[in-house]
Amino acid sequence: MCQISIAEPNIDCHWAQCKAVRRLHETVTVLSIAFSIAACGHEASMARETPTGGLVTWSVQSDGDILSSAGRRDALRLIKEKCPQGSRIVREGEVPKVSQTADRHWHGQMGTDRIWGIQFTCE
Repeated sequence: MCQISIAEPNIDCHWAQCKAVRRLHETVTVLSIAFSIAACGHEASMARETPTGGLVTWSVQSDGDILSSAGRRDALRLIKEKCPQGSRIVREGEVPKVSQTADRHWHGQMGTDRIWGIQFTCE
């Protein structure tokens, strides 16, 4: 009898069952690596894009995330990709997730993450 274990396939199992267990183990490993890479992919996004600039945003949980986070580095990378000749920051600050009226109605239940943004123009 073959006992299926993702961590260690049982070597006493039937050949076909061992092959299936190995294939499952390989699939789980590949998917784990893929999800890890995808999670590290993009911290910032282009929330609004115009022909001459745009607005990039990223999630912040503390004031320390504003200037020294992967989100800010990713935002600056997006700006550089959009404006290879250089850019100018027009405005930078916290972007409201919902209107103040909706937030009052929901009594702050909209989540604790804050959204920070950089509005920029290309030179």
